Amino acid sequence: MQPLTYHPLERLAVPRPVERLAYVAKRCAGLRVLDLGALDETVLGQAQHASWRWLHEEVAAQASEILGVDCSEELREKGELRTKCGTSIVYGRVEHLDEIVRDFRPDIVLAGELIEHTPDTLSWIERLGRVAPGVRILLTTPNATSILNILLAFARRENQHEDHLHTYSYKTLSTLAQRLKLSDAALTPYYYHSEQFRGRVGPALLPLVYAVDYGVLMPLQYLFPLTAFGFILEGRLPGGLEARSPRWSGDIVP
Repeated sequence: MQPLTYHPLERLAVPRPVERLAYVAKRCAGLRVLDLGALDETVLGQAQHASWRWLHEEVAAQASEILGVDCSEELREKGELRTKCGTSIVYGRVEHLDEIVRDFRPDIVLAGELIEHTPDTLSWIERLGRVAPGVRILLTTPNATSILNILLAFARRENQHEDHLHTYSYKTLSTLAQRLKLSDAALTPYYYHSEQFRGRVGPALLPLVYAVDYGVLMPLQYLFPLTAFGFILEGRLPGGLEARSPRWSGDIVP
């Protein structure tokens, strides 16, 4: 990740966007994955288009082992849910992951479309680093300068989920990486795709949705990566293998 001057006219070295699900699944291949916010992305109870895919399931197909964590009310009552892909999702909050992390001992912690929902993202990730020093993290989140919101702004509209507390940009994610002292940090944009939207329109409008998606939005995001729908921030939290042994043994780190 490039050093930033935070001058408004500095040119940013933004790579071309990637397909989010495929990229994340590949980065988690062969690893023990702790998947935070695993259940929310299923959008339970809503009809989905046949092209829609679930991140947890895509990652599970390539990970050596995966454990999902979510704070939904359904899980609060049940405690644990077995999924259709043979994995488990347990109840937990990102602010209180110590026991789950020590028991599961992940190689990588995945938080897909989650940090925009959490009130104090910096705090809970720093705590994660104290419990599991040196662990890799991979965060995906919508982009404040996405082409979708740029276009909607001209019509006095904005695309935001009702639970979002933050919207991150390239520079604010760079700041987050610096505050977390991530090593090997990288920021990669990902494309917008209309899978969820496709389930809300009638069959007659689907060709138009596909045409806009692949004929307009994707080319614009490719040419101007800062307009991509979201970003993937990845890196390693402070601490190395030599620092991990006592903390993995079960000691509570203040």
